[in-house]
Amino acid sequence: MKRILWVSLAAVIILLAVFLLPRAVGQGTARPSQVLAAAPEATAAPQRNWYTVNIVTVRPESVNEFLEFQKTQTIPLLQRGGVKSRDAWQSGAPFGEGGTFIFVTPIADFAHYDQEPRPIQLLGAEAGRAYQEKNRRMLVSSRTLAVQDRAELSVVPNASFKPKAGVLTLTTVVAGHADAYEAYLKNDLLPVLKRGNVAGYLVSHTTFGGDANEYASMQLLDSYAEIDKGPLGRRVLGLQPWQELLAKGAPHIAAQRRELQRYVPDLSFRVGTTTQNR
Repeated sequence: MKRILWVSLAAVIILLAVFLLPRAVGQGTARPSQVLAAAPEATAAPQRNWYTVNIVTVRPESVNEFLEFQKTQTIPLLQRGGVKSRDAWQSGAPFGEGGTFIFVTPIADFAHYDQEPRPIQLLGAEAGRAYQEKNRRMLVSSRTLAVQDRAELSVVPNASFKPKAGVLTLTTVVAGHADAYEAYLKNDLLPVLKRGNVAGYLVSHTTFGGDANEYASMQLLDSYAEIDKGPLGRRVLGLQPWQELLAKGAPHIAAQRRELQRYVPDLSFRVGTTTQNR
């Protein structure tokens, strides 16, 4: 079954956000995607940055080959093509569908989509098609989303933070409730997460390739043991106030799905850091 994101990832996103999500882990300073657009007016619109969220499910017999292919061919190809960063997450580790990976990369501009695919540009027609065919053979399915971050709804992790995992929440908002839902996240939920010193909380919105009413949020974890402590909001507020806060957002939510994602540093990179993997 094809998986739908935020890295996120809408996700994802987002995966985010993602993705899921996804976006600023391990950087020395916040990128433009993590700050509001500089403007003197209080009503200035926050800056929006674009990301691709590629969700692939790998054939069980091809997982080891796929991992090696990513490290030795795909990552060098992306870096040669000018891609500055990629964050990789794995679903089904340990819960959910196994063999599903979520890759989040920034979109510098949409003009490059007018050109030939990156493998064709960099490797030539014959070698580029061979690369694409080898990649396809290892996959059960592949889906790509275009998402925009919501920096003003997020908590950027510290530069030294290295995530072990992330709790990805995929939320389908009631049609026409997007502004109200974002206000709920910003004014009600986010302050509680900040009080609880959340390690990182990244929000994105699906724009192309998925449900336009979908948001992805990723709460970053430094260990799976963090889950044993219970929801962060409940620890901060107590059970009843936490339930009341969740109920306040419920009228804006049509459906919600929660997944546990494992961060994969071997398949991630950021150009300019001292080491390729974070």
